[in-house]
Amino acid sequence: MDTQFQVGTRELGRGLDAIEAALRAEGLRDESVLDLRLVAEEVLTNVAHHAYDDAEQHWIRLRLTLLADEATLEFTDDGRPFDPLAKAPGGLPADSRERAIGGLGLCLTFALVDAAKYARRGSDNVLTLTKRLNAPDGDVP
Repeated sequence: MDTQFQVGTRELGRGLDAIEAALRAEGLRDESVLDLRLVAEEVLTNVAHHAYDDAEQHWIRLRLTLLADEATLEFTDDGRPFDPLAKAPGGLPADSRERAIGGLGLCLTFALVDAAKYARRGSDNVLTLTKRLNAPDGDVP
């Protein structure tokens, strides 16, 4: 199955519901469905909040590809260039007072997938995240 969604920055909830419905329709385990929805929510929310300098409606394209043993989410946006792999956080400090506010979304996202790639194609950011299905959580990048 290969499905594409266009998620407006003001319509993230509807887009996430559509992604979850597509995953459930394919019979994925609840744990995989919820992990992939959370990954999509983190990426889409980050793009909506940080990628644009204006308050206009923007579209984020999400391609969902499901194979027998893996799911791939490919996010494409025309926001300012941002490579989340270059900013990938390391482990969390033992004392939470040492940690700056924010940044946990990327940490969580990469903990839930097995592979990640970023590319700047023309004026678009393209982030591709792959999760093995029926396998333990990954640790990326």
